[in-house]
Formats: sequence, structure tokens, C-alpha cells
Amino acid sequence: MLLFAIPAIVGVVAGYVSGGRLGGLVTTRLRALWLVWLAAGAQMAEYTTDRLDGRPGQALRSVLLATAFVTVLGWLLVNRRGRSRLLKTAASTALGGGLLNGMAIALNGRMPYSPTAAGAAGIPPGQETAKNIAAARGSRLTLLGDVIPVPPLHAVISVGDIFITLGAAAVIATAMHQPTTPHTAEARHDSNHQRTAPDGGVVHPGHLRPVALHHRSPRRDRRLRPPPERKPT
Repeated sequence: MLLFAIPAIVGVVAGYVSGGRLGGLVTTRLRALWLVWLAAGAQMAEYTTDRLDGRPGQALRSVLLATAFVTVLGWLLVNRRGRSRLLKTAASTALGGGLLNGMAIALNGRMPYSPTAAGAAGIPPGQETAKNIAAARGSRLTLLGDVIPVPPLHAVISVGDIFITLGAAAVIATAMHQPTTPHTAEARHDSNHQRTAPDGGVVHPGHLRPVALHHRSPRRDRRLRPPPERKPT
């Protein structure tokens, strides 16, 4: 919820407040979306390794983690072309947060969390998952682990999570400022006028065109001509 719903909500609100529109977000073209699905698949596969302990489990989790990060990095590089500097900065912020989390996970096999912070967030200490493990004396880079309690969400987050959240929200807000194709009533009127305007005497099926005066025969145009002037005798 923290890494998906909250950045989306904050990003949309910030985009509207700063003058953006959802139309800009919709029209933003993203390349190679299959890389995102591949990274998500690697993350989901990591949850199935919760029963693998020791070196085999750590090695498999490291491979899946590296696959996810390399895939996301490649996707960001593919989509950097043609983007604004602000959008690139926002994406780099989210990527930096992911790298901070990745360092802590790579050195510990799983993301270490502070038992004290877990207790403050209402989480029973000592729990282990496929991605989390309680920090101990042998844990490394524990400051980059989940050490920040969020009691309303019953969660513990890391510094990297904050960067990911801020970066993702900034990406959404910035994308909402992308130019969109105008669809105003005036533009539709001009378009309809161009379709129904006379075009040099060519009549299309289904369109009525007023006949120009110069297309009428001279006999039928006699009434339109003034009477000839009589010279005085």
C-alpha cells in the first residue's frame, strides 16, 4: 500500500494542485512495459522462497533481486529519451531509493528490520518473511533497513522506501503536466466547417452545397441583370 497506493494518491493530488491534468498522464507514452512485468514477476517469485534458508535461499533471493533491479534500471534507461529534466530527476530519485534497499537486502539476504521499530508500529517482533528478517548483531547496513515505524499503517519502512515514494509521486505529478491534444468546441466547429465548405464545385454524396451564381446559365440569369439603359433621342 505504501509503495503503490500512497505515491499514486499523493502524485495525483500534487499534479492537480500545481495545474496538471490526468490527460497529460494518460498521453505519456511508456516504452517496453514488458520489462516492468518481468520485474514484478521476479518480485513475486521472491515471496516463494520464504522456506529456503541458508545459502541456497540467499543465493536464489539475490538472483531474483538482481533481476528485478536490472530490469527496472533498463526500463528507466529506455524511457529516458525525450523526457524533461524534471521527470528524469523524479525517476532517478525513485531508482536511488530502490538501490538503497537493494544494498541492505543484498548484504543480509533479506531486508533487516528493527524489532524496536516493529514494536512501535504494532508488529510482533521476531517475525520473518521471504523479504524481511529481524536485525541482529551480525546484520550489516541496518540503518538502510526498515527502521522507521508507521503506526497508522502497522508497517515499518526504510529510508529507501521514502525516496521511492517521493520519486514515484513526483513522476506522476510531473507527467500530468505533459501537453495534451486540445478538444475544444471551437476546434470541432472548425473541423466541421472544413468538411462542409464548398470545394470548387465538387459535390460529395450526403452534402448539400449552394450553387454559385456564375454556374447558372445566361438564360436563367436574365432576371438578375439590370435592364439596358435607353439613350435619349
